Amino acid sequence: MTVIRSTIRRSIRWFTTHIPVRGRHKLADKLGALVAPVGPGVERIHGIAVEFDHRILSHRMMYYGLYEENVMNFLRSYLRPGMIVMDPGANMGYFAACCLGMVLPGGHVYSFEPSNTCLQRLRAHNDLDHVPGWTLLPMAITDVVGMQTFYDTPRVTTRGFACLEGVYDPKDKMPHPVQVTTVDAFCSERRIDRIDFLKLDIEGSELPALKGAHRMLADRRIAAMLVETTLIDHTRELVIEIDDTLRGAGFLPYQALRNGRLVPIDVLAHRELRMDVLWLPDTTS
Repeated sequence: MTVIRSTIRRSIRWFTTHIPVRGRHKLADKLGALVAPVGPGVERIHGIAVEFDHRILSHRMMYYGLYEENVMNFLRSYLRPGMIVMDPGANMGYFAACCLGMVLPGGHVYSFEPSNTCLQRLRAHNDLDHVPGWTLLPMAITDVVGMQTFYDTPRVTTRGFACLEGVYDPKDKMPHPVQVTTVDAFCSERRIDRIDFLKLDIEGSELPALKGAHRMLADRRIAAMLVETTLIDHTRELVIEIDDTLRGAGFLPYQALRNGRLVPIDVLAHRELRMDVLWLPDTTS
């Protein structure tokens, strides 16, 4: 039965990644749940070992290549060998693994993960000194360099939620000290002249991370970025500041469609919005 289920899973994954028809998400969700293994398993993606628990919907979508499909399809057309990706909040390592396959040979993915829970799993399955093109650092990205308290949570790998102190105060927090740095400081230390793609999906720390990238933004050394955006009544002022910061740095916001094609979006024209907004340089100015 185990072999049969494994064969079915791999058949589903071939279908969902090769046949772009409607219904793939439902197939991966419903049938994928029926043939899920009893416990977590590890899959190696472009040299990075990622632990999936098929009983969790987001993990199933990753395994079947459908998680954040719109962003991934955009990146497949945008990233090229030799490019540099910065990945704060690596979590399970899925995003890093996918990007690594797009930027090798010659490129590099720098991942930052302050969660002890996530780090323990990544370290358990990966020899971090022998994954070409990937660097994983036990740090958080914000607007200062030093030490801060990080709130890990038991749901960090199922819901993706953990945060720096002062952003949110989760009831299930597991606090521990963590080293923090800025994009500018890290790039200066590592002599990184250009970031081709910066992913900012870091649970409320997106604006501090942008403030800590002031020099790289001012020098036009960040080519494109993703900023997780939640626009509701009490976050509007925060989103306005992010919008002003990035437009002031010469970027415009876009939404990625499922096929990866970008369409312009006016973030502040919405009353409510939950989206990974892609920011690219304004080529008209």
